[in-house]
Amino acid sequence: MEGNEEGGGETMNKKSERILALLNNRKHRNLLLGSFNKSTLDEENAPLGKGEMTILRGMESLDKEHDQCMQDLKSRSQSE
Repeated sequence: MEGNEEGGGETMNKKSERILALLNNRKHRNLLLGSFNKSTLDEENAPLGKGEMTILRGMESLDKEHDQCMQDLKSRSQSE
């Protein structure tokens, strides 16, 4: 059993060394923290990324176009 514990200890040391090395790398650390934050935040409180903002801008633009079309139709029907 002692051999298994030591073998497990060596494996655990290698894993922990690798994890620490990744955490010391700013890029990997930021990716890890970003992933962690994204998975633990409520959707309401989650920060919006570029993709979400692009979609929201597109939706807002479509909404404005729709409102303008409705106004145009309304003004046409009133003038007739």
